[in-house]
Amino acid sequence: VTIDSHQDTEVLMSGKKVLMFGSNAYTGLTYDKRIIEAAKAATDKYGTGCAGSRFLNGTLDIHVELEKELAAFVGKEEALVYSTGFTVNEGVVSCLTDRNDYIICDDRDHASIVDGRRLSFSTCLKYKHNDMEALEKELQKCKPESVKLIVVDGVFSMEGDLANLPEIVRLKKKY
Repeated sequence: VTIDSHQDTEVLMSGKKVLMFGSNAYTGLTYDKRIIEAAKAATDKYGTGCAGSRFLNGTLDIHVELEKELAAFVGKEEALVYSTGFTVNEGVVSCLTDRNDYIICDDRDHASIVDGRRLSFSTCLKYKHNDMEALEKELQKCKPESVKLIVVDGVFSMEGDLANLPEIVRLKKKY
């Protein structure tokens, strides 16, 4: 099955109009004329992509400008833009703790969270999906003086159910 149209809330798949529930284009901006025109102008100026990663030689002036504007918007000194949500979770989850700390995850967390956890040097613990008693048991295993990072999807991407954030916050404060 192929998609034969632009990706929006409805798409053509093999010639048939269907609702799109598997897209990351939830902002509705993928076919916005203003965005398309801005993308065309950027392509004319910069080409179709950077010649390298941001780390090496792929940081453009528009990256820096966007990060400055985002930082000002949220009232922070700096901001960092990632190319995908997956790489955000890999990068951020893996660097917030160290060898003496814990990362505690729901067993149905997104693969990017799992990868971030695996890339860390921390002790990684998992608890049964949305089971707050199981989460508390994992927290009880942790050394009191260590950092305990609980990482969950707010909305689980495969099931669509919600994390019990109020109870997770309560447990985090307790431990």
